[in-house]
Amino acid sequence: MSEVEGLHLRRYQGFMADSARWERFTFRPDDVVISTPSKCGTTWMQNIVGMLLLDRTDLGAPISTFSPWLDMLIRDDAEVFGLLERQAHRRFIKTHTPLDGVPRHESVTYIAVARHPLDVALSDWDHCENAQHDRAVAMRVAASGPVDADLPVPGPSPDDRGDFLRWFIDNGEPPTGSGPNGLADYCQQIRTYWEARHAPNVHLFHYGDMSADLDAQMRRVATALKVEIDEDRWPAFVGAAEFISMRSRANEMAPDANLGIWVSPEEFFRSGGTRDWDVLLSAHDVTHFQERLEELAGHAADWAISGARGE
Repeated sequence: MSEVEGLHLRRYQGFMADSARWERFTFRPDDVVISTPSKCGTTWMQNIVGMLLLDRTDLGAPISTFSPWLDMLIRDDAEVFGLLERQAHRRFIKTHTPLDGVPRHESVTYIAVARHPLDVALSDWDHCENAQHDRAVAMRVAASGPVDADLPVPGPSPDDRGDFLRWFIDNGEPPTGSGPNGLADYCQQIRTYWEARHAPNVHLFHYGDMSADLDAQMRRVATALKVEIDEDRWPAFVGAAEFISMRSRANEMAPDANLGIWVSPEEFFRSGGTRDWDVLLSAHDVTHFQERLEELAGHAADWAISGARGE
């Protein structure tokens, strides 16, 4: 049960994730939950949090063995819960479930990360190109059984990148906890963070802010975690969190790389920062995107685009 008064959990369920698993999970008081839409810097934040909690720049093992995606269905309950139960250190757990689908406890730290939604869309394009879909499907069925025919399954998306962006902007498929499957899904997710932003244990970050000043944003993470910084060692921690450093350790840093679900773990870190969506869309497309973002995201729209400048 959630400790936040009046909070009713929404269930997010799709082919790859089911947020109901969170209700079966036993929290520890000092747990950290990293909740993001996919392709918003989830692995980046996991690495930063892991280094700060473990007090070392080399985690020493694949990130997913420390910080599993709890509600992803390629592992069953026993495997995921057992992995976390055996950990003696402070745990940090990944999810793409929006914050209204995750139990909220006053002693647990929640970290959310957003990114410009069109950068997210193009990174998702790359993600799908690099994924071993048949392998992931086989693992999902083996771990969680046949797929319920009533579950929402994302429809086909266009093969052209420009057409894909226009599809992303207008797609209204329901959220499944493993997306975003379009701008509506993305906006619904970030609104759950934005609405909780005043809670003392909910901390909002933005990919753009992390790209612009990694040192400052890592210090914000340390403050959220109540971790003291050793200034003499700090530059090594910031260096280990840089994009080029994570790419050089792709076999450890790419999520579940040890399970063979990527064509290339290095390509998981193919391109960070701002993407080239502006050359793929017309002025009319961009205006339509901005109007739809404001309609769907409400007061969270500025934050989604510009990070700290939108708060």
